[in-house]
Amino acid sequence: MKTEAHPEHIAYAGSPNVVTALTRNDVQMSVLPAASVAPQAQAGLLKMLAVTSATRSALLPDVPTLRESGIEGIEAGAWIGLVAPANTPAAIQDKIYATVVEIMAEPAVREKLTALYMEPVANTPNEFRAVIKQELDRWGPVIEKNNIRIQ
Repeated sequence: MKTEAHPEHIAYAGSPNVVTALTRNDVQMSVLPAASVAPQAQAGLLKMLAVTSATRSALLPDVPTLRESGIEGIEAGAWIGLVAPANTPAAIQDKIYATVVEIMAEPAVREKLTALYMEPVANTPNEFRAVIKQELDRWGPVIEKNNIRIQ
């Protein structure tokens, strides 16, 4: 009789603990930020199987997407954004945006971010609102259906 193995979620206190568990073969796979595993992958201790984004990362061009690996319907990009209180005046938002665009154009900043396997993007406030709305539209039903709560 053939049985199928199913992944089991194991909660760890953070990426370093997961990487240790992976390198010790205590666990067989995990989903982690690229910066957490790239050094071990480069050293041959771990293998990057796929990225969870819709397209390959320009910073990891040899790592396929989940779709390319035969896993359809799962896509989860990670991002970091700058937010302000909802009542922040438009003029202040515009000044913050202009400053961020300047900072993100600095070679030293871009170099630091890419060293962490982060692709620098300087969205306009409206573009970032659209990203947040898209994420809420995609993940809201999953959160609701599974009664997920922050503790």
